Amino acid sequence: MTQAPVELALVDDAFLAARAQYFQFLERSVETNQVWGLRDQQGFVQFGCQDDICLPVWADQDEANACAQDEWEGCEAVSIPMKVWAGQWLSNMVRKKARLVISPNDVDECVVIEPLDIQQDTLAALRAANIAV
Repeated sequence: MTQAPVELALVDDAFLAARAQYFQFLERSVETNQVWGLRDQQGFVQFGCQDDICLPVWADQDEANACAQDEWEGCEAVSIPMKVWAGQWLSNMVRKKARLVISPNDVDECVVIEPLDIQQDTLAALRAANIAV
């Protein structure tokens, strides 16, 4: 008896690039023990995307500073220690029903993710690196 061929889901290049960007963010932020956000006198930069509040974050200070232009002109990159990020920040983002925008740049390449997902992945990466939170 012959079986029907198994259908393989095709994964496009954009998906693979977003996945790589996300895991690079996780790796770099765990390695440096911090995440970066942009802040001005009113607080951390946030913006609306669809019906949600989104908070952009980076794993690198230079990447964050590179985005401090146009509507974010005058903002400064601010470090968020990993202990605060993995504990308080992500839990607060879940409660606020906000989303995270990972490493946005000037060509609009970024990953939008739920904070609970990144919290779980961050805690797993910290455990794998034997870093206590």
